[in-house]
Amino acid sequence: MHPSRNLALMEAFAVELKTRRRALGISQEELALRSKVNRTFVARMESGQNQPSLSVLFLLCEGLKIKPEELMVSIHQRMAGK
Repeated sequence: MHPSRNLALMEAFAVELKTRRRALGISQEELALRSKVNRTFVARMESGQNQPSLSVLFLLCEGLKIKPEELMVSIHQRMAGK
């Protein structure tokens, strides 16, 4: 396993990203357009295969219309099982 890959964190991020996108009622393609990232990369993040850079994380938050700290709190709570 790659030392920078925390599988529990990646899974929590994947689920949170997909949940928030679906709550907005938008497709992966629409999120990709709003966030200025590749749709395939969005799909890979939602499946837990890839993790975003800090820059991409901020772009995703713009596309989801949330603050990065809001996303981080939600991911942390998801990891803690709340």
